[in-house]
Amino acid sequence: MRVTIYWGRETQPIIRKKIRERFNISDYLSVNGETPADIREEDLPLLRETEKRGFIQIRNKPEK
Repeated sequence: MRVTIYWGRETQPIIRKKIRERFNISDYLSVNGETPADIREEDLPLLRETEKRGFIQIRNKPEK
């Protein structure tokens, strides 16, 4: 599933690194603090839990 992940300013670099490694997310970061990512369906519940804990925000943006 294609999602956009917003990294808040309060998210520590080590936490970002661990999330990126776990979900295979690229190191790209836009000027808006967002990273597009392809997340496997079986990983979505864990990614949503990460969002509930306040580390990220998941944004569903239309594809261009």
